[in-house]
Amino acid sequence: MDTRTQILSIASDLLQRQTVNGFSLQDVADRVGIRKASLFHHYRNKEALVADVLENSLNGFRRRMEGMRNQPAQRQLEAFLDIYQRHIGAGSRLCSVSGVTGDWDHLGEEPRRWALALLHEQCGWLAHIAELGGYARNTEEADAWAEQVMVRIQGAMLLSRVQSTSLPLERTIAQLRAECLETGTMG
Repeated sequence: MDTRTQILSIASDLLQRQTVNGFSLQDVADRVGIRKASLFHHYRNKEALVADVLENSLNGFRRRMEGMRNQPAQRQLEAFLDIYQRHIGAGSRLCSVSGVTGDWDHLGEEPRRWALALLHEQCGWLAHIAELGGYARNTEEADAWAEQVMVRIQGAMLLSRVQSTSLPLERTIAQLRAECLETGTMG
């Protein structure tokens, strides 16, 4: 793994575990095993690094979901939920967007833009699932359905993090699955 990839990986982990204010460029440099001054060869400041982490998260989400495009709605929903349940690490980590929201008012324009793009992409994908799966009758309902799923998942992730257990997220996902299977709707 090249140095820039290591920096991104470690910064992503720190952002999700400690949020944007919980780590410094020195923390990243120490974990990569380079001098802080060497970080500046890759990133002009912490804001640029956080923006790149968010952009990388967005691109990873797009790749994962694009591979699911031809799958049935239920399978796409499962892939979406799997990101939160298995890949992020509920109880110990937050998603990248949650890692910056606590300091939203002091966050620079570029990281905010990438965070909003990632959130918009996730909600858009969920709205697509709602329409494909018949969980909504129209675009407005699909958007509302997607928003409610995101609110429930994000809230469960926060609660899982505060309680240091994945149980709130696991229960929320189980409830979402049951609602989807039993009633054909969620939210």
